[in-house]
Amino acid sequence: MKEKDILTIMTDKPYRKNVGMVVFNSKGMVIVGERIQFPGSWQFPQGGIDEEEDYLEAAKRELYEELGIKKAIYVTEYPDWIPYDFPSSLGLNSHLQKFRGQLQRWILFYWDGGLDECDLVHHEQEFLTIRHMEIEETIQAVIDFKRPVYEKFVPLFKSAIQNYIAENVKTT
Repeated sequence: MKEKDILTIMTDKPYRKNVGMVVFNSKGMVIVGERIQFPGSWQFPQGGIDEEEDYLEAAKRELYEELGIKKAIYVTEYPDWIPYDFPSSLGLNSHLQKFRGQLQRWILFYWDGGLDECDLVHHEQEFLTIRHMEIEETIQAVIDFKRPVYEKFVPLFKSAIQNYIAENVKTT
């Protein structure tokens, strides 16, 4: 098959609707996970939106499935859907092979629990481990094909995190 034909096939595929969740604490640190498939790369939790499912409900479900967090507080969201294409070198499972990439909605949540309260294995484990990071560090820490997505929402979320903490978190 010629490269041009392969590109045509790739672009004829639809995007998979997906939601990403950024969770920050009272110190302004965000939770990132090291994906099992991409050791050394850190990213925010994300997951598919089921048919007929509202994206905010999907975000809450995925946050629980991936991190075991149930009581996060919705803060804001990025106002647009952000697409990204899967690189051809990515070894996709059969479920994802029918998609060109993902169309993501990003949601910002506040949760002041500890990492030790997270449960990475109660559903299908996606992360080897999790840690806190400064939000602006995530742009360089994420796998390269997702970097343009992070470059879009991170500046808005950084500002929203600072505003939320200033208005809602009591300092001692």
